[in-house]
This record gives sequence, C-alpha cells and structure tokens, in this order.
Amino acid sequence: MDTRLQDGAEALLEGCPTAEVSRPAGQWTVAEVGAWLTARSGAGELAELVREHAVSGRALLRLTEGTLRRMGVAPRSRRRELLRELLRLRLQQELEELLSVI
Repeated sequence: MDTRLQDGAEALLEGCPTAEVSRPAGQWTVAEVGAWLTARSGAGELAELVREHAVSGRALLRLTEGTLRRMGVAPRSRRRELLRELLRLRLQQELEELLSVI
C-alpha cells in the first residue's frame, strides 16, 4: 500500500472521536455499547434505551432509523445524529481492519 495512503488513514483514525475503541464494536457487550453512547454528548438517555433493549455491539452496528424510532429515539434529528456517529464507528472499524493487513 502507498505509504501516503496509510499515513492519511492513520491520521483519520487519530482525529476520530471513536479511536479509543479497544476491540471491534461488533464484539461489544450491552454495557460497552452504553459506555460508548454515554461518551457521546447528550447520549445518556440513549444508553438507557440500549440497556432496556439489550443492544449489543453487533446489534448497534445494524441499527436503522426505523429501529431507532421503534425504540423511542426522538426527535428525528437525534436519530440522524446517532446514525452519523454509527457511520463514523463503522468507517473507523473498516480503516483499522485495512491497516491491520498492511
């Protein structure tokens, strides 16, 4: 792999707010998902919903706007914000996987 690309990917990970993840999000427990949500600004109420619905890391990565709505996450802007955070998390995980094979 081009070292410029690798350096750029590593720089993206360093600036990523989810870079503190120690293992793949798909392996997180319900408690770890709750901790991740609590670390996000204004997401404390979401952590409680995660506990109520027993959302593991694997389930977290599969959440959709419809699922969040059925779980009681409102308003729509809040669901969108969480979906953006989840996209960042997925991208970070993919970057880490790609960098690990280099």
